[in-house]
Amino acid sequence: MDYFDEFGELGLGSRLKRLSDRLMTDANAVYQAFDLPIQPKWFSLLSLLRDKKRVSVVQASELLGLSQPALSQFCKQLLEVQLIELVPETKDARKKIMQLSSKGFVALENVQMVWGAVEKAAVDLSREEGNDFYQAVRSFENSLKNKSLLTRTKSYLSSIDSEALHFLPFEQDLAPYFEVINIEWVEQMFELEEIDKKVLSQPYDYIVRPGGEIWFAKHALHGIVGTCALLKTAEGEFELTKMGVLSAMRGHRIGERLLQHVIAQAEQMKVNKLYLLTNKKCEAAIHLYEKLGFEHSQDIMRQYGGHYKRCDVAMLYTG
Repeated sequence: MDYFDEFGELGLGSRLKRLSDRLMTDANAVYQAFDLPIQPKWFSLLSLLRDKKRVSVVQASELLGLSQPALSQFCKQLLEVQLIELVPETKDARKKIMQLSSKGFVALENVQMVWGAVEKAAVDLSREEGNDFYQAVRSFENSLKNKSLLTRTKSYLSSIDSEALHFLPFEQDLAPYFEVINIEWVEQMFELEEIDKKVLSQPYDYIVRPGGEIWFAKHALHGIVGTCALLKTAEGEFELTKMGVLSAMRGHRIGERLLQHVIAQAEQMKVNKLYLLTNKKCEAAIHLYEKLGFEHSQDIMRQYGGHYKRCDVAMLYTG
């Protein structure tokens, strides 16, 4: 079994790269077997020069859909083996364009018979399994041109439905998500403190075992996308802490749904005091806390604010 089958379309780019490498290796073997004076990687540019006579690197890039750096490299290599030459452009003699040299013209004439055989072999390969791979590739390229992989990916991510979320209590298998999600947002805005490192690497020992709780937001399509915890700091007192959503999933009300869930759980636990510590930089989060019933509290700041160097905002849940 081919391990790439495990990835499906997710590994399509890597699979096509592997296929391309295999074909280029086979093509090199053909060229060596018949002692041809050119390399397979030059095929498209040499063929273009044969048909168009004179072409600039920019024009070749546009016509072949290859990058200018790659074509400049091919041009340099072909100049070294004297298969092409640079001549002044008709309209602007200061600019140089490529054309086949006499040696290059003869070399292409001598490879026509082999190219004809290679083409028939490629047709066989394309149609051997009962489909037309070449035409499928053309259709695939048209689809990619019409809408890129990036655009398609963004459209799927933007269609996230917050109603597709459900919430999971802490299990040891989920601990890595707690660490990764929180490290991401902390490091985007601050530096990890020692207290962060301890709690994130050992959430069961620092949060769950002492009587706290951790929840995870799981999306039906995208998996674990967020997390939040209640840290017990005294009998009936809990700090709402380590709430984070993966950066790729922000902007879809996941944080709000998660916070609503945690507040509801705290109310069921009959928490007497629920508070949080944050920083003014976290404007969006602070706005959400205010929306769902937290108020700024100097008392909480004096009592708990020293737990984190970055803390300059303290809030108390008042419902």
